[in-house]
Amino acid sequence: MFKELNLVGAFALIAYPMILITLAVFYATSHQVGWFEVTLFLTGYYVSNITVGIGFHRLWSHDTYKTNKFVEFILILLSAGTLQGPALSWASNHFMHHTYTDTEKDPHTPLKYNSRIMGFLWSHMGWMLVGEGSYKSIDKVTIVKHGRNKLLRWQLKYYWHIAILMNTLVPAAVGYIFGTTALAAYAGFLFIGLGRAVQQQVTFFVNSLCHFVGTQKYTNGTSRDIWWLALLLLGENWHNFHHAFPSDYRNGHKWHQFDVHKWIIYLMSKCGLAWGLKRTAEVRVEARIAQTVEQVAKAHKERLELLKNKVEELDVVCQQKFQELENSSAGAKEKFWQSLSKAHYNLNNIKLQLQNHMKNFENPSDKIINAINKKLKKAENSLQKLYLDIERIKSYA
Repeated sequence: MFKELNLVGAFALIAYPMILITLAVFYATSHQVGWFEVTLFLTGYYVSNITVGIGFHRLWSHDTYKTNKFVEFILILLSAGTLQGPALSWASNHFMHHTYTDTEKDPHTPLKYNSRIMGFLWSHMGWMLVGEGSYKSIDKVTIVKHGRNKLLRWQLKYYWHIAILMNTLVPAAVGYIFGTTALAAYAGFLFIGLGRAVQQQVTFFVNSLCHFVGTQKYTNGTSRDIWWLALLLLGENWHNFHHAFPSDYRNGHKWHQFDVHKWIIYLMSKCGLAWGLKRTAEVRVEARIAQTVEQVAKAHKERLELLKNKVEELDVVCQQKFQELENSSAGAKEKFWQSLSKAHYNLNNIKLQLQNHMKNFENPSDKIINAINKKLKKAENSLQKLYLDIERIKSYA
């Protein structure tokens, strides 16, 4: 496993942020942390966030708009500073994610492991810590698509030179310009870097958290919209819509959905800095919503039917256990009758819940179905334990 570890990725994603955190703690104990440092932190955070959103994601990965070479050059520099890999590699991994979503070819599928915890960790950051991670892998489609772009090729060739410059001299210069002291320069390097490091982890929530919790209105894969991440992700949190319409320059397609990145691109277009903005027709969006509701309802019905069959099977097993206890010793009856009765009572409650949902079906949420399934697993485990205990006592009888 250690041989497969991507040391470059491990340093950029784990070791370097830990160094910055340690230095920030020492800074806080030696100097007063005020609005200057907080402003630097927020600058590092949101500049990185906007760069990822309008650069890596909506410009190079999905071509949702076009821009001039000057703007692209600025984004080239800033994107290297996020330490999320060269733009060509980022776009390539994202292309694979959309093309092969939730399959083995998806580089950060949350379904790689049966365990939800392991799946979360893999999709969040684990996939970047093994093999080539996100720093070298570039597929042929991306080469054909962006291979003639001299700025992207230049960034790929000198990526680490640019990345180091954007994480050392540039933030220190920003701190010095606004603070005019050596300490201010150090604060610029430290707190802009720390903001960038925190934002890096929040960006990764799009791959992990946004595939585990949230709403699914536009497509029924693992992608989800999480409204309460809007202030942190500035629009990348509308991930379910994005998976349904990846070429749209908007992630939050409704006017009230907080999507700063779409407004930046829109304002750029009004200033002549962006053009060719791609937008999905509302009739297509509404049709996709109706289709998704139907698909989700069908999937929920099938899951409820499977749970119903499982309850009936367990109910039969429970009845068999009652008969076995009738023929067992008084000690076995006394020890297990109460537990078995409780398991049977729980099964009856679950059966009643299922009957209500099947009879008055109004598209119950995943939360409801998962809660029923969780109770069912507890009842099943309880019966399994009872069965083993009864068999063991019989062997001694």
